[in-house]
Amino acid sequence: MEKICYLIAVAVLLVNCFALYSSNTDEEALLAFKSGISSDPYEILAGNWSTNTSICNWVGVSCSRNRQRVVALNFSAFNFGGIIGPHLGNLTFLSSLDVSSNNFTGILPPELSNLRHLEEINVGFNSFNGEIPSWFGTLPELKRILLNNNNFAGSIPPSLCNNSKLQTLQMDYNFINGIIPQEIGNHSDLESISVKYNQLIGSIPFGIFNMSSLRVLDLSANSLSRRLPENMCDNIQKLTGLYLSLNQLSGGIPLEIGNLSRLEILSIRGGSLTGIIPSFVFNLSTLNIIDLSNNSLSGSLPVDIYHKLPELQELYLSSNQLTGGLPANVGNLTRLKYLFLANNRLIGMFDSFQIIKFER
Repeated sequence: MEKICYLIAVAVLLVNCFALYSSNTDEEALLAFKSGISSDPYEILAGNWSTNTSICNWVGVSCSRNRQRVVALNFSAFNFGGIIGPHLGNLTFLSSLDVSSNNFTGILPPELSNLRHLEEINVGFNSFNGEIPSWFGTLPELKRILLNNNNFAGSIPPSLCNNSKLQTLQMDYNFINGIIPQEIGNHSDLESISVKYNQLIGSIPFGIFNMSSLRVLDLSANSLSRRLPENMCDNIQKLTGLYLSLNQLSGGIPLEIGNLSRLEILSIRGGSLTGIIPSFVFNLSTLNIIDLSNNSLSGSLPVDIYHKLPELQELYLSSNQLTGGLPANVGNLTRLKYLFLANNRLIGMFDSFQIIKFER
């Protein structure tokens, strides 16, 4: 019995020693992070991060209950300036890193690839640069990558397609170029892709349209070209937002878009689309916004439009080649607020109207 008690006491002592060592490691990593902060105008770190208190009580730091290890950092909108140093990679229990809306510069250090438990990284609205880290693809638990509004350049690394649990990929307003990797369609859980206002070229890989989990696809304001595939909508039945505006897409609008029974926003403005607007588009009773302006679309609006689009709030069809007139009962669209029809071949007074605003 005495031997058993002795072994238990030794085990407890070792656990406590390991916990203390781990806690010290986390503290050292945070202090090293602090040393990389060159601007702290609100004196958040100077006034709160004291070695006389537990790191779990420091502003922006969250710890696990049992082990008292750092599991989350949230420094969003602290107005910090500086760089992210390599020591942050020593926070091996970290699951969430949010440094969005600050003034950080430099690259994301490769040592962050040690964060094997990381589920979310949000560095949006900073001035990070360099290429999108290929080591993102080595993080097995990563679900959300938010890199928007920075200065990232280079292509989308194919290694991103290795993140089997990825749900959100947001890289808007950067300088990303090259093509979209075909392998991106291998994701089974990806719900949102947003890469608008970059410099992507080539066609939209068909693999994207194989992701049955996809809800939002925003590739607006790039240099994507070629036709939209006819059977693009067979597998993306959960899609609620399709944003492809300000590209160089050509050809017609696929008829199968009418099969997207959950679609709320359809935006393919400013391309080179031709042909008629498929009548199936006007059968999508869930649509709130349709924006097909600045193309070369022809045809006319259905006379019974108010029956088919009860939720429609905004309809943008200006600068096309539409003919006919405005259906007399368009005023029965009780939710409609904005209607853009200028620069078409419509008959009647609506030729000269840029905006018709309905006040309810």
